[in-house]
This record gives sequence, C-alpha cells and structure tokens, in this order.
Amino acid sequence: MITETLLNGSVAQPKPIQKDDINKTGAWFLGSKGENADWFSRMILEAIEANTDVRKSYFPEDPNFITQEVKDSPEYQDSLATLEKEYHKLLQELQKSAPFFSMRSVGHMLWDVNIPSILGYFSALLYNQNNVAAETSPVTTLLEMQAGNDLCEMLGYKTTPIQAPNDQVLPVEEGIVGWGHITCDGTVANIEGLWMARNLKFYIVALQNAIKNEESLAALATLEIKNLAGQNKRIIDLDAWEALNMPIDEVLAIPTIIANHYPEVTIENLEKTTAKYSVQTLGFFNFYQKYLTGISQAPVAITPNTQHYSWPKAAALLGIGEQNLRIVPNGKTTRMDIERLEEILADCAENKIPLITAVAIIGTTQEGAVDDLEKLLQLRDKYRKKGLEFTIHADAAWGGYFPSMIRSTDGSQDFSKLPISDYVARQYKALAHTDSITIDPHKAGYVPYPAGGLCYRNSAMRNLVSFKAPVVFHGGLDPTVGVYGVEGSKPGAAAASVYLSHRVIPTNQDGYGKILSDCTFIAKKFYAQLACLDLEDNPFVCIPLIQTPAAKQGKSQREVIDELLFLKSRIIDVPNQEIIADEPAMSLLRNMGQDQTIVTYMFNFKNADGTLNTDPKKMSDLNNELYNRLSFHPWQDDIEKTPLIVTASEFDPNNYCKKFMTHLYHRAGLSEMQDVPLHFIISTFMNPWISSTNQGELLHTYIRVLKETVTDIINEKYR
Repeated sequence: MITETLLNGSVAQPKPIQKDDINKTGAWFLGSKGENADWFSRMILEAIEANTDVRKSYFPEDPNFITQEVKDSPEYQDSLATLEKEYHKLLQELQKSAPFFSMRSVGHMLWDVNIPSILGYFSALLYNQNNVAAETSPVTTLLEMQAGNDLCEMLGYKTTPIQAPNDQVLPVEEGIVGWGHITCDGTVANIEGLWMARNLKFYIVALQNAIKNEESLAALATLEIKNLAGQNKRIIDLDAWEALNMPIDEVLAIPTIIANHYPEVTIENLEKTTAKYSVQTLGFFNFYQKYLTGISQAPVAITPNTQHYSWPKAAALLGIGEQNLRIVPNGKTTRMDIERLEEILADCAENKIPLITAVAIIGTTQEGAVDDLEKLLQLRDKYRKKGLEFTIHADAAWGGYFPSMIRSTDGSQDFSKLPISDYVARQYKALAHTDSITIDPHKAGYVPYPAGGLCYRNSAMRNLVSFKAPVVFHGGLDPTVGVYGVEGSKPGAAAASVYLSHRVIPTNQDGYGKILSDCTFIAKKFYAQLACLDLEDNPFVCIPLIQTPAAKQGKSQREVIDELLFLKSRIIDVPNQEIIADEPAMSLLRNMGQDQTIVTYMFNFKNADGTLNTDPKKMSDLNNELYNRLSFHPWQDDIEKTPLIVTASEFDPNNYCKKFMTHLYHRAGLSEMQDVPLHFIISTFMNPWISSTNQGELLHTYIRVLKETVTDIINEKYR
C-alpha cells in the first residue's frame, strides 16, 4: 500500500495546524521524562506484529523450525536465559549513557530523536533492507528517493516526481532538477561532493582526448559546447585551461546532447570509453603528464578555516592533497573573510590554478556561523567573466534544516517574525543557487544515526561518481541509489526513518521550521542572559563570542548598559509572541547573538582586588575545568550529579586569524596575545520546550549552574 502511494505521487500531507501552537511538538518526541511511552510502546508493538504477519503469510505452507517442542527443550531455554541475562546487563550499562534527551543537555548537536523517525527506523529494521541495490530494498529505495526529494525541495532545488517504470511517463520538467540521497553522515556527503566536483573539473579534458583517440567516438569531432563567454566551440579545439573551465551545466548536458544528436554513439559506450581517459582511472600524475602539460599548478579547493575535519580528509582520500586546500581565514567574526576569498580567486584566475570547488559553511559546528554564500555566488559570477569556473558546495550538515524556517505554506516572504537576521535569511534563500549541499538529518532533523545526506542541484552530477553506466530515465525509477556514492551496504531503515519523519513533521514553517524557530528564540534569550551577567557583581566576566549590537557598533558604555537593561525587560522571560509584537525588541533579537542555535562563550575571572586576570592560559584553564565539570566521560557512574551538559573547544591562534584573536584578547581583558589556545564553552539549543515547561522558563537554571560552577572553580583555584 505504501509503495503504491509513493509511486502514484499522492502521499497525504499533514493537515495545516495552527502555526503558533507549541503543543503540537509534544506529539513528536518521547519526552524528557518519557511522557509518551505508553503510546510509543503500542506503536513499536504494532511494527513487530506487522512484521510477524508478513512472515506468516509468505508461503504459509512452508515448514518452520521453532516448534513448541523446540521451545520446551533445555537447550532453547538455556539460550533464552543467557540472552535475557546479557540483555539486562546491557540495559543497565546503557543507563549510564549521556542523557541527551534531558532538558539539561545543551552541549553537543544532540537532543532527543523524534518518534516518527524511531518508528520508521525500527519498523524497517525488522526487514533488514540494504539500499545498495533496489532488488535488496524494493520499498526502502523508494523511501530514500522520496527523502532525497524532500531534502532538495527544503533547500530550494527543483525535483522530479517519483513514479514506477511501467506508469505513463510524465513529460520531463523544463530546466534542471536536483537529486538527493541518504549517506551515513556528513563526512561521506562532503567526500562525495568533492569527488563529484573533481571529476566534473576534468571531464571535458577526458572527453576531448577520448574523441581524439577512440574510433567509436570519432563522430563527436563536431560536438560543440558553449564556453563561459557564451561562444560555441568544438570540444576538440579547446585549449587545456579553457577545457578545465567550461560552464557546469553545459558540461553536464553533454550526454543528453549526444543521445539526441549522435545516435551512432551510445551513452553506455560514451561513459565506458571516456572513463579510460578520466582522472578517476588514471590518477592525477598520469592525467597531468598525458593531457595537462601546459598546466603547471595542482588543482585546489577553497574552504574556510572553520571547516569540518572531513574536508582535509576528503582532499587526502581523493588525491587532491590536504596542502591544496586553500584556506580562507575568518574575519573579525567567525564567518569567512570575503576579501581574503577574493584574493584566492584572483590568484587562481591569474596563475591558471584549476579550482575544483569553493565551500561555504551554513552553520559552523563550533561558532554557529553562517558564511556569506550570497557574496560567494556573486564572486563566482565575477570570475566566470575572467574565465574561471568552479562548483560551489554548501556544507550545511548542521544548518541544513534551518531553511525550513523560511518555507511558508502560503508563499510569504516576510521574515520579520522569524528570530533570524535578514542576512541569515538571504543565505538560506541563496542555497538554491549552489551546486551541491551536505545536510545531516541526524543533526537538526532529529532522526537516529546514521542519516547524513547529499543533494545535487543538477541530478546529472551523480553520474560523475557512478561506477556503473547509468540507464537513461526520463522521470522514471532509478534501478538503485547505491551506485552513486561512496557507501556499499547501507541501511534501508535510515531512509525509512527520514521518510516518516518528513511525512509527520513537514519541512516548512509548520514542522521543522516551528521547532527550529522556537530553538532559535531560546538560543537568543540564553545569549541575552549571558550578556546581562555584566550587570551583576560576579567574581568573573562572561565573554559571548558575538558582542551585543551596541558594543559591536562602538557605542558608549552608557548605551551598552542601556541595551542590556532593555534585554532584561523586553526579551528575557518575555513570551515569543509578545516579543514578535514588540517591534524594537524583535528587531534587536533578530540581529543579536549567533546565526543559529549554537551559543559560544567564555569566562574570565577577577583577581582578589577586582581586576581582571590577564593571563590567557589561566583563563583557558578556567573554561576547560568548567567543561570537565559539566560533561561526561567513559566509566562515569554518577551522571545524575552533573547539573548541566555543555561541550567545549578552543580558539587556536594557528587556526584563527590575528585580527579575530586580537579582538577576542582585548574583549577578555587579556595581555598581549600568546601562542596559547583559548578554551571556550558551547551550548547548543535543540529543545523547543525550554521556555515553555510546566515550571516556566528553564534558562535561569542554566545560568545559575554556570555561575555557581564558575565561582566554585575560581574559589578553589584562583583565590
């Protein structure tokens, strides 16, 4: 039934619910105290019963083994006893796990997983489908394709409806359509994105030499392609630099052009023959020696210094080399410095350095920063006129679900009621113009591991990483999703998990957008409370990563204090709807703090005489000790005594630019900058209920715990 529904493209969408009703989210999670356990248990039992029914109905006349006689045997009973004993031991051990479901867990990018995703995972797990091939996953392959479409559409890419191959073929939608699939995590998605971009960069060079050397492709000697200047040129006439910088979509359209205009060349033969000349087959050394003798520079990729560690890993695995990642430093904030980015682009254009891709991070996992994707896209347009082409990849592993906040059900483009700045909203809209995007449903999608994801703006990009000649479909059903990525075996349960989560929690303002909007309000209010600690007489100061707007603008101390007092009276403890109705308060909230729901901050202590500590190592040690006391470690048996869960990282002067570090030192009252990493604290807000509990606002509890713990450390170590 579910398969027919999928193939007919008539999946029932949830009925619209009142947007501002926080209560609806209560049905989506098990609850911090397991409040939905009874209902959830019944649903789990239904999954077991449904699976058992299938087992009984499939050739019911076949024999079985587990008879009553077997069950009554001593061996069977002993095995069950062993299983129960070991299982109960495991259950006991698992109770020592970090309680990420708790309202006191505001550290890592982890909270509760939603009920639909658990039910989807558990019910599909019983069938143990392998999405490496459609024949081993006839249902969950379809679910993965639908989940991929959901992700693409949330991010702004167009998609093609899924339909069965024996259905009437729909007309191919005009223009380019996207494609997405589930990966085990964001690391694999980033590797695949760079893999695609690398193969795309060198595809024309490979095809050019295949045409020149292979008789079966001789007819393609007349094949033309449009260059960045809009001129049609024969592929065999392109020089090496121009061949490396042909327009992305023109390159990707070549197989379709050949299929339509060169009937003597089959797509299968094209792919098989061209592959012999590809960098993927030959490797960089042989490829350069054979075909790129006029290009003296190794290919590079551009990433920000706030990159995830998967990027140097990807560069190493793909033979690009970690040293050929051109790192863009951050500016005064932790966003990518656009001026320095342009310097790198100019260097690539002037010195003929092949540029594979440029990466923007839509939600850094330590600083909660959204890079200026809009300006990166504008710079690409500028440098295309100078003959430089490259893909743009958005690493939205953490931030990919946040664009659901700007997806209204009525097409509204008014974002003034959202707790995000106009800048951030523009970056979410700009995602539609990127070439590929990493997104992790197992982060802000609240689904179980493993569930990363990769989306391509142009579905033809997936063929560049396929190790099997793709069958040409026109809106039909792919034979598999497994040939288009790094992984071999992959759980169909993960696809079912993401699929069911999206069916119940829409990827717009009525679903994920509601959850993440409420979380963003909470993060901003927490930031406000941290900033307002400066109004109190504490033995420490708190330094949020992002200054308050008045301080950032260099206003007077009186104006800074007035703004803090405004925060206390008009934002802290005020219901969201009242803030939205209060235009000055809402304007301030939207433009303060970090870009998403990660809040980064540090503490520095006051000496006994009231002066600030100036030693960066002592300040760093203070924050590291705070983290140790408010986090978990293996073999820890007293997790219930940890009153708050945070996480931490460090600002290393070797990784962050001098301008940023100098400014941070100044704000913290530290002496001249030293080569000492500064530890900082991270709080990540993924729980939308924190300000709506039956005991009211919980943020004050977090602040109280932080104040008490920091004060205890100061008294023990620095007084």
